[in-house]
Amino acid sequence: MPRRGRSTTIGKFAQFHQDRRVSEIRMLGELLRSERHPTPGDGVPPRPGERPSAR
Repeated sequence: MPRRGRSTTIGKFAQFHQDRRVSEIRMLGELLRSERHPTPGDGVPPRPGERPSAR
């Protein structure tokens, strides 16, 4: 019976590329979240009617 999975050369290449894709997707998600929800103090003016924080 032939070997399967990560023990083969092709499996090692496939795992490497899968890990890289997952990493790229994770980084893209973090970038999108940071653009969507700016943290206080990023130079974003407060919304109308919102009191400035006393930090």
